[in-house]
Amino acid sequence: MHIPDGYLSPQTCVTFYAASTVAVGFAFAKFKKSVDEKTFVHLSVASAFTFIVMMFNFPVVGGSSAHITGIPLITYLFGPFSSIIASAVVLIIQALLFRDGGILALGANVFNMAVAIPLVTIFVDSILKTANLKNEKVRMFISTYISINMAALLTAVELGLQPILFTKAGKPLYFMYDLKTTIPAMMVPHLLMVGVIEAVLTVLLYSPLKNFAKIKK
Repeated sequence: MHIPDGYLSPQTCVTFYAASTVAVGFAFAKFKKSVDEKTFVHLSVASAFTFIVMMFNFPVVGGSSAHITGIPLITYLFGPFSSIIASAVVLIIQALLFRDGGILALGANVFNMAVAIPLVTIFVDSILKTANLKNEKVRMFISTYISINMAALLTAVELGLQPILFTKAGKPLYFMYDLKTTIPAMMVPHLLMVGVIEAVLTVLLYSPLKNFAKIKK
């Protein structure tokens, strides 16, 4: 899901830098009001876990690759605002030090993963609670699965719109494949495999990690 530089137009990059800055700034304001030293230490360890799992890419259909994020797990452990901050820091480090995702595309990557995944996870979970789904593990699985696929869809749409919106003499200026290619290429592996793996890991790891660290949200 890490978009490299050169795939998005400058206009797209600026738009998502602005959106991500506002979202992360709001999350940070909420985060610093509630965080304590113990939670900060636990969140730092969780961020390291996210950093590691994001670095392991595996091949998927279509010649691309995918990875799990660990972001829904952090969201359930620490809440959405802490998750946004931790995930954004991880993505910034990956872009600056490891060239995993572009510098110009960083705003889009932060929005798609660090912002969208925690918010969608909590939003879907709240809907399922309202619908009186009491089984926490089932809610966790569904919310994680949907949030990961929403992030993949955002990435696919952003890439697929480039040859539609930004062309010169009928030729794409940036990414060359339109929505007919990007949506299947992103969504098929995430719907069938990546989302399921992420959801299963979130369900399996949540209770042991919460009990081990004695986390209280």
